[in-house]
Amino acid sequence: MDYHKEEVRELEIKRLESPTYVLRPLNTEIVTELTRSIGSIGLLQPLLVRNNGKSYEVIFGNHRLEACKRLGMTNLPVVIRSFSDDEAFLARLAENLLRNTFVNPIEEAEGYKMLMLKGWTINAIGQRIGKCDSYVCERLALLERLTQNIRTRIIKGKSTLTASHAELISRIKDQTMQEKVADMVEKKRLSVRSLEDIISGVPLPTKVQTEWNDGHYMPIPKNFAEALKLSRGSTVYLKMRGNKLVVEHLNRRKGMHKKRRQRDM
Repeated sequence: MDYHKEEVRELEIKRLESPTYVLRPLNTEIVTELTRSIGSIGLLQPLLVRNNGKSYEVIFGNHRLEACKRLGMTNLPVVIRSFSDDEAFLARLAENLLRNTFVNPIEEAEGYKMLMLKGWTINAIGQRIGKCDSYVCERLALLERLTQNIRTRIIKGKSTLTASHAELISRIKDQTMQEKVADMVEKKRLSVRSLEDIISGVPLPTKVQTEWNDGHYMPIPKNFAEALKLSRGSTVYLKMRGNKLVVEHLNRRKGMHKKRRQRDM
């Protein structure tokens, strides 16, 4: 959204307010970086705001506003544009999605629900934010399917679950199981792919007790696994023998180690 050619005015910083509907919580690391940058070269980009009566609400630039407050600045350059509540929410959301910036999925879904209560259709919302209908439906489903506890943790920023994690977990009908899976994802820092495997019934790797005491688990590139004739869930041992890497594949049925390949290093 290009608003740099519009008239730029200066407003007192005390007249500027953070967004009433927060989709992207303040990131202290980003604010700190902006504080250093703005303190060094100044504020290069004006904030986009709307007049809400006695003050001005920030549409784009909340992190910059916080950085400028830390620097003790008194006036900031802004572009003032007329937005309704709905337009302000959708504009802020579309900008963040376009930049691939983190957006709280529960807050996002709550915003869609609010719009639909005002008469917006799923298709109209999708068109305004540049997303398909299924994207909006999947977000809305989080409000209906996820447990209240998981939703609250995500809203308050106390969860490491991404939107994709949340969508997959919401497909689990048993709410007790939802809680267990969410806890496991957070504890083990599981990827979305690993979570998909769990929901599909693929068991997590378990540690095998062997004569080696420091075993590790790591993903193996598909072409490498195919060359070694490894299947999902296989256990292998890697060790050096001179200048060669020796790969031994554990044959679980026979309880024996079978040497698969030696490679020069």
